Amino acid sequence: MNTEFFIAKKIIQKDKSKGKVSKPIVTISLASISIGVAVMIITVSIVTGFQEKIREKVIGFGSHIQITKLTDNTSMESNPILIQQSFVEEIRQHDGVKKVQNYAYKPAILQTDLDTTHFKVKDKDTAIVNRDVLGVLFKGIDKSYDLSFFDDKLVDGRVLNTDSISNGIMISQYIANLLHYKVGDNVSAHFVLKKGPKKRNFVVSGIYKTGMEDFDKKIIFCSLEQIQNINNWGVQTFITLADTCINGGFVLEAKTFGDADAFAHDWGGGFSQNKYYLLNGHDNHQVTLISNSLEFFLDHSFQNKDTIPDTAHAQIIVESPCFCTEQILAEKPIEYASDSVIIAPFGRVLLKNGKGTAHLYTGGFEVIINHWDDLSKMDDIIYNVIPFELETKKITDINPEIFNWLGFLDMNIAVILTLMIIVSLINMVTSLLVLILEKTNMIGILKAIGATNWSIRKIFLYNAFYLLIKGLFWGNVVGLGLLLIQHLTQVIQLDPNVYYLETVPVRFNFLHILGINALTILTTMIILIIPSFLVSKINPVKAIKFN
Repeated sequence: MNTEFFIAKKIIQKDKSKGKVSKPIVTISLASISIGVAVMIITVSIVTGFQEKIREKVIGFGSHIQITKLTDNTSMESNPILIQQSFVEEIRQHDGVKKVQNYAYKPAILQTDLDTTHFKVKDKDTAIVNRDVLGVLFKGIDKSYDLSFFDDKLVDGRVLNTDSISNGIMISQYIANLLHYKVGDNVSAHFVLKKGPKKRNFVVSGIYKTGMEDFDKKIIFCSLEQIQNINNWGVQTFITLADTCINGGFVLEAKTFGDADAFAHDWGGGFSQNKYYLLNGHDNHQVTLISNSLEFFLDHSFQNKDTIPDTAHAQIIVESPCFCTEQILAEKPIEYASDSVIIAPFGRVLLKNGKGTAHLYTGGFEVIINHWDDLSKMDDIIYNVIPFELETKKITDINPEIFNWLGFLDMNIAVILTLMIIVSLINMVTSLLVLILEKTNMIGILKAIGATNWSIRKIFLYNAFYLLIKGLFWGNVVGLGLLLIQHLTQVIQLDPNVYYLETVPVRFNFLHILGINALTILTTMIILIIPSFLVSKINPVKAIKFN
């Protein structure tokens, strides 16, 4: 058996049964260690829990990493990117990636209906007309988007349905209260485009509340298809029969729309800026029109352009062959029977117009990773995979104020841990010194029978270790107990307008708890070696006579 450990155990057992001078000091030391450990565990659990909850809320609005087009756009307006990209599947297959989802932003102004208040002034009917407006940011999402974040944050209605074409939107309670909206209400939104403002009507399908005021004030969720159509992304081309003649021929005209300033057309002989095609009015045949942006046509490096053409078809059916003249058009004017049938003097034109390519575009990709600690590493990996015209943005760069604030909390943890360990050290050193002085007589006897200084020091270190473990045990019991009560009852509330959370969050990370205990033991035992040197200064002859 270890002799030093045996003696230390006997000292502990004896001290339990008799009152000693050291007893109150030892009790104070135990209490300080217990309180210090409990405070450290509670601090780390609450602060890390707070950081985790805030991160979850911010990521719920914007993911960990965003992939966008490399532009100098600072208005939060999304620029179109083709959805079908080879690098997207490569990113999805990476072990560190949980999900890749499509999104697009579009700023808008909400406008409520007119609110008229009637009253009389000097017996005259008077009215004041009010209309509330608010600048917001629409976020378009599709079925690839993870909306589970809002499952426990809905106040009313339902989560946005992204599986079908819908004019439903999901707004925050802040916006609903400010503009007096409720589920089922119509919402008028005005979007700014190159050709002027465009009004769209939506219906409130759900109202959420996250407590993140910066986001709740401005973010409205809608279908990605709404943003695609509002922006006129891509190309959509139609064929119509013009009410005119050119050199005795009937004229098919290309009507093309999209976000480009000008378009090029291919009627079968290659791309050009010619938007007309002549018909002789005598032959049955099919005409195919392919339209794309003029920039695509002028730049021959087609494979590097984020643009896809649209195609329309016209089936020419000749029933009464004729040439085109003003007299013929006057006698048999062109009739637009439907979107797909045109009645012409020579017969019919059956149309199959293009469906447009807007649905092939997105404003960017959001990447959700598995582990927060891998954020920088995954950002580098993704950046090396995407083409040069795209860039990555970490959530910490998009919202630096929030994450800088969360980073300062780590400093608070370090300060509290340092202070608590220092207090524990002072009390343990004091306790050990008192124990040594109280056992001076025993030290003299042990030295007289041949015990070495190190052997005697080990006895007191064993004794101090016992006290330390006892203090750690009760500190863990108190700290974890209080945390468990908060976790189960959420008894301590917070002001969400200040802290973004309604209750004090708790995170049980057993690695952190083990680390606190290990750090306390290691630091304390190393420091206690210093006061134990007092043993070597004790003279055995004087110590035996010491009372």
